[in-house]
Amino acid sequence: MPDFTALDDVRILSFSGPDRATFLQGQLTQDTALARPDSTVLSGLADARGRLLFAGHFFVLGAGSDAALALLVPESLAGSLLKRMQMYVLRAKVQVAISGLAVYGLHAAGKTGAAGGSGQQLALAHDPGRSLLLSMDHDLATADGNQQRLHDWLLADIRAGIPAIAPATSGEFIPQMLNLDLLDAISFSKGCYTGQEIIARTKYLGRVKRRMFRFATASSPPPPGTPVHAGRGIVGQVVSAAPTAAGSELLAVITMDDLPGPLFLADDGSGKLERLDLPCDLPA
Repeated sequence: MPDFTALDDVRILSFSGPDRATFLQGQLTQDTALARPDSTVLSGLADARGRLLFAGHFFVLGAGSDAALALLVPESLAGSLLKRMQMYVLRAKVQVAISGLAVYGLHAAGKTGAAGGSGQQLALAHDPGRSLLLSMDHDLATADGNQQRLHDWLLADIRAGIPAIAPATSGEFIPQMLNLDLLDAISFSKGCYTGQEIIARTKYLGRVKRRMFRFATASSPPPPGTPVHAGRGIVGQVVSAAPTAAGSELLAVITMDDLPGPLFLADDGSGKLERLDLPCDLPA
């Protein structure tokens, strides 16, 4: 039987109407032509400074030629992202809304229908062992939505190197700092979009001085935005963290010149970080 986790901390932001693809092509870092109804791709949404307001999954919601496009967004950002996108619609024939569908995480590959999970299933970008189920059923009998299950799902994201933006880190990072260029989440050929000039300039004219790395610590999970310290002071920020039996694992953006460390979560030298591998190859 499939092992569902009710992802109560995310919402689906949907874009419908004849201009939906053109509208999002001018907003997202990803090429909208790559969106699919059976799997997600990663994308980002940046402001005019090239700083990310969202990073995560992008997909086709539903089926057919008029199917909506959608982003899987944190519940904590859903309202602000809805208002921002509605502000940019202007005369475009696009309707932006927060979907009422429930979102479930499946910790296994394969179809769910035989086990009672009805709805749209999407393979998860950069983690083929997991998938999403979008359903009108808000009370699947096999769903387990307790806090530990949500922690396990977040830990899987961290180990896959999938970043997330929280209110505390909104507007802090350009996409390359979260490795979106290494995760095929940026199109450098599709044309203009909000923040594109700075994002492209970073690729073609400059070295990325900060990157996202994965770490383990004996400390409890630090909240997003927590400073990371080295001998010279603050050298990074926590992106996301989840508990483990030994403490926690986390993703953090670090100034590359300060690697290999040592690095700590506190300026008194406590909360030492041990660097772990990521699935993507990071530049030297």
